[in-house]
Amino acid sequence: MTAVSSTERSESPPTETGVMKREFTLWSAFSLAFVFVSPIVAMYGIFGLGLSTVGPAFWWGWVVTLAGQLTVAITLGVLASRWPLAGGVYQWSRRLIGPRYGWFAGWAYTWALLIALSSVAYSGAVFVAILFGLDATSPSTLVMLAVALLVLTTVVNIAGRKVVKIVATACIVAEVVGSIGVAVYLLIFGRYQDPSILTEGLQSEPGTPLMMTPFVFLVAIAGWSFLGFESASSIAEEVKNPKHAVPRAIVFSLLGVGAVILFTSFAIILAIPNLADILAASEGDPIIAVLAYHFPPVVVDAILAMFVIAFLASLVGIQAAVSRLVWANARENELPAAGWLKRLRGAGGLPSNAILLTGAVSIIALLLLQNEYVNTLLVAFTTVGFYVAFAFPVVGLAVAKIRGTWRPTERLFMGRIGTVMSWVALVWLALEITNVLWPREAADLWLINAAPLIASVAVAVVGAFVYRWSPVGRGRVESSLVLNARTSAAPVVEEEGTQ
Repeated sequence: MTAVSSTERSESPPTETGVMKREFTLWSAFSLAFVFVSPIVAMYGIFGLGLSTVGPAFWWGWVVTLAGQLTVAITLGVLASRWPLAGGVYQWSRRLIGPRYGWFAGWAYTWALLIALSSVAYSGAVFVAILFGLDATSPSTLVMLAVALLVLTTVVNIAGRKVVKIVATACIVAEVVGSIGVAVYLLIFGRYQDPSILTEGLQSEPGTPLMMTPFVFLVAIAGWSFLGFESASSIAEEVKNPKHAVPRAIVFSLLGVGAVILFTSFAIILAIPNLADILAASEGDPIIAVLAYHFPPVVVDAILAMFVIAFLASLVGIQAAVSRLVWANARENELPAAGWLKRLRGAGGLPSNAILLTGAVSIIALLLLQNEYVNTLLVAFTTVGFYVAFAFPVVGLAVAKIRGTWRPTERLFMGRIGTVMSWVALVWLALEITNVLWPREAADLWLINAAPLIASVAVAVVGAFVYRWSPVGRGRVESSLVLNARTSAAPVVEEEGTQ
């Protein structure tokens, strides 16, 4: 065994609640975060929405959003290099400010992940429906298919880490063939448009308010695509040498996904023969119409099958992250039925009960949101939920720096650059949260306009009531200083050769 420093000991979870085996590597953490974000899911999930509402210029939204989210990824990487603990956002917020702040961070992050499960399942259901010749425009059909995907995802996660690794690897293969392979072919043999088409849709009428301009709106749409890179931190207690591996997995997964999205979407946009015809001919998604124009049916079906694999793997990654977050909250006895939720099963110590709960809640959310605007609502809910969750640790880090309580003794991820990026990330998150919540739909759709804000307020209000009855709200959890002193006595055991 290798020796551990006092700083490593301070990151250990309380041993009385059980320890999960360190069976993941840097590649495992990267691949899990990669499939969580998933270029296929991130791009194809909103490609049709961006193309129909803004035009080809919505591509630039990905460029701006990727740059902004990179500052967030670096900041979270800094925190992960100091506290590589399951639950990521929740654990960092808890240690930066205290148990109360951490509880609300965990609450917001949990709901962001749960709604993301529902959102990605619904988007994936579109491709499942098209692949099997079902009605891809029927909300009820898509909801039922999404429920089936969630059931399958739950089974995969409960099956164990080896199965999760296999699914993640299959997804990466599907991404390479289904995204990059198709893009290369289209650029060489299927190009119809000049790159100047990427400016179509940026123009706005004179006097248009800034928040209503196409450019600002397309950045709001693109916000859905770069979420989940932080999920590498959710399995930190199952990763070998997590201080080194987890921060790099967070940043590299975002950059990898971003590069694939920008390249593939660029190729598909240039391969559109006629924008109006493609939008009119699309059944559920215009990408399928583009592929059908350039490829024979058997090839389109093969590509669709790879898309479905990618969506399934993304769901597996999301559920792995949220189940570990629920488990981490329960380990601190901060949730109802904590004793049941924090129970680990099997030789590898899997949080099976937390996995079952997250699958059930996401299915219920889908069943409650059955209407013609379900995809728009899920995208909006997911986007604002993640940005708010990201804001908790980023704001917490800023407050800790101002208070002078942020005094790491070890070298952290990216050194001084990471410190500077944390302030940029704070500004970016404030702007993007405002952007996503800004009402833009027609006046007669006021409920759809206000839905993200209403949902955010509802989650906060319900959270306040639940908090009142939680151990934290009743003062039964130690302060962050006592917590750090208590956990410093619990040793971290690394496997040989992981340093």
